[in-house]
Amino acid sequence: MSNSDTAAKSGEEAEAAARGKAGRTGSDDNAIIGRRIGQEALNRIAELHLRYLKGIPGGWCVVMKECDLSGLDFRNLNFSQGHFIGCDFTGSNLEDARLSGTNLFSANFDRCNMTRTNFSRADLRGANFSDAEMTEARLDGADLRRGAVIRRGATAPAGRENSSFRGARMYGTNMSECKLLDADFEGASISGASLQGADLRGASFAGAELKGVELSGANLADVDFRRAIMDEDTASRGDMMRATRPRTAPGPERMAKILSAHLEWIQTGQRGGARADFARMDLSRRDFSRAVLAGANFREAILADANFEKAVLAAADFGDAILLRANLKDADLRGADLRGADLKDAVQAGTKKGELSGTSLSTRL
Repeated sequence: MSNSDTAAKSGEEAEAAARGKAGRTGSDDNAIIGRRIGQEALNRIAELHLRYLKGIPGGWCVVMKECDLSGLDFRNLNFSQGHFIGCDFTGSNLEDARLSGTNLFSANFDRCNMTRTNFSRADLRGANFSDAEMTEARLDGADLRRGAVIRRGATAPAGRENSSFRGARMYGTNMSECKLLDADFEGASISGASLQGADLRGASFAGAELKGVELSGANLADVDFRRAIMDEDTASRGDMMRATRPRTAPGPERMAKILSAHLEWIQTGQRGGARADFARMDLSRRDFSRAVLAGANFREAILADANFEKAVLAAADFGDAILLRANLKDADLRGADLRGADLKDAVQAGTKKGELSGTSLSTRL
């Protein structure tokens, strides 16, 4: 039997199971478990669920567990108050879908289109949204704390338990009053979004970019912003006293002294002056063009939109630094350590990389 025949058969079985349970709600006995659902079956199940929501006889409150829903078209479908526990939605289109109050415990939404999807007050504990498009999605009041399903035949949860938004695009997303304890926003792009009143304790924003984000009333205790790119508008809207922030960048006079001392450190063979230490500093948009910063420490620094054009950066340490959109044109990076650095959209035309003569160092990526 071909894969398409198998999927069609599974979809027919799922649809038949749903029809057999029409008019009943909610227990394990009524669940569709571990099936691959086809598009036609999904559409018919949506009709049954809509009947349930409207109180029409013959309706069925959808209950699925660990089902494969990847790549399906959920556009404009209404599955509010339904149950999709541990289901896989990878790559599905949920544009304008309604999932308000839905049980989506440990669901996977990686690479989904969730433009204007309504997840208000949904149970999204342990859900994953990596690389998802979430423009104007509504998650207000949703529960996104830790959670994981113990799969059939297993004795313990597999993989991560905290909700993840790694690499997600969140423009105008409403996450007000969300429970986001320990959530992972690494590399997410968050603009014009609301996290007002959200519980963000222990959340990580490593490599995330936040612009015009509303953080008023949010609990930011132990939130890790050390490698986050954050505009002043966002920083001014939240109580950052208990959050972990990057080191404050030096002012112009102090910066001039640091650069002068570093140059002396190089010229004297490290016997005088002092090595420039910019580790874990926010140096976004700084101009280092033509600067001599060989051997400088930029580890875990935020260098978004920084200008390093024609700078001497040989043997510099950029480990885990954020170099988003940085200008590295014609810069000397021979022997530099770039392991773990975020070089997304960085300009690298003409950069010098490779072995640094007279040493055993080579550019590390």
